[in-house]
Amino acid sequence: MIPAVPNPEKRLAVLILAAGESARFGGRKQLALINGKPMIRHALDTMNTATAMETFVVLGAFADEIAPALGTAAHIIRNENWAAGMGSSIACAMSAIADQDRFDGVLITLCDQVKLTVGDYTKLIAAFDQQHILATRHKDGFGVPAIFPSHMFKTLQTLSGASGARKMLNGSNHDVIGIDLPNAAIDIDTVNDLKALQSQTG
Repeated sequence: MIPAVPNPEKRLAVLILAAGESARFGGRKQLALINGKPMIRHALDTMNTATAMETFVVLGAFADEIAPALGTAAHIIRNENWAAGMGSSIACAMSAIADQDRFDGVLITLCDQVKLTVGDYTKLIAAFDQQHILATRHKDGFGVPAIFPSHMFKTLQTLSGASGARKMLNGSNHDVIGIDLPNAAIDIDTVNDLKALQSQTG
């Protein structure tokens, strides 16, 4: 049975992935403005409004240019091997998070899922039972945002490649609870995606 309300004793780390070079966008997508804020700051502020959990951001390409947009609102983890793919960034960040040995789980999300709301994250956190993986249902399978319980931390530290945690979420080795978050279907991959979003919001 999925709990209907948040458990105040849940100790979640929040991990925002923002290490890629954004080749399809033309670079530095993390600094593109969303409602007047750099995309990475927009994601961070939405998350920090939704939860008082501790937030980590993994940076890689253009890290020196992107880091100032975060200020002191998150712990910055730098992945020097960011070119190896999203899996590398998750593994790098999870090594730092797991070493602290004080979290019941980690909520992983992307900085470019710009339509996600405080309510979306609140819904996800409320459903986390500290035992199962909780993932967003997408049309092509489970994906992020997703919450992984602490017993999965070692597995997350072994990820590699461009697909991130997708194989883990859609494999047969783990129990995954699906959550419907329609806003997660919108992400910004190209400049045209950004222009389309801006035209919708006026």
